[in-house]
Amino acid sequence: MESSQGSLPPPFAAFDLHVPSHGWAGTAGVGSAAARLTDKILGNNSDDLVDILRAIASEIGLSHISFVRFASNRSWDVSLLTAVATYSKLWQIRYFLKRYGAIDPVIKRGSAAILPFDWETLHSDEPSTVNFLADAARHGVGRNGLSIPVRNRKNTHSLISFTSDVTKQEWGIFKQSNMTYLQQLSALIDSAAGIDSKPPPSPVQLSPREEQCLIWAARGKTYQEIADILSLSLGSVKTHLDTARHKLRCINLTHAVGIAVATGVIPAAALRDKSSFKD
Repeated sequence: MESSQGSLPPPFAAFDLHVPSHGWAGTAGVGSAAARLTDKILGNNSDDLVDILRAIASEIGLSHISFVRFASNRSWDVSLLTAVATYSKLWQIRYFLKRYGAIDPVIKRGSAAILPFDWETLHSDEPSTVNFLADAARHGVGRNGLSIPVRNRKNTHSLISFTSDVTKQEWGIFKQSNMTYLQQLSALIDSAAGIDSKPPPSPVQLSPREEQCLIWAARGKTYQEIADILSLSLGSVKTHLDTARHKLRCINLTHAVGIAVATGVIPAAALRDKSSFKD
């Protein structure tokens, strides 16, 4: 594959995925998908990453692609709010508000994983996990899944997941034939996500708990509601928010939320979808 800056070595080379003939797209679009990611990394493409991921999923016959980055110095809520996924907006809102990240077996495995893993290995008899997986299926996440860790930065790593609704047999063939290419594609996605997710330098460093409390405050939750959501005492929530406010040098909580978003201390996505979700 040629770019404006010459030929690029793997993992930037065009992919040659081997896909089962039934129910899957052909191979012609895969090089184009890699090219769009490469162009974004090189600054030649301003498309949103989620739109590129949708195009890739469509081209190679996948249901969805998702990206999440784990950082040792940031709260899990920030990781969720900066994740990129082609799942329905309804599912993404539901996932965040129900705090599914605390029980999602993919996230639990992926937070420490070094090697790729198939979601079929994540079966659990825990009622909460069973209910979560059933809810995910109802929202079209995909009945097959593969997650690939990307570890190339200090104190942070990413997890890229691919899902499909094809038969188990076809899914097995696809994985066996294309694992190397999917790992290369994951490296590209991780690099492209880094272009989109670089926040402005933060003037302060909040603790993970201060970050969590401020994010939920930004979503319109009361002190008591935040305490219930995070399983904290009311006093602890007030302390965390008051400390965050003082660190941001703000006179009230509303001011603190605005300054935190404006300076990148918390993601702007914290202000979106503030309406309460109904089951």
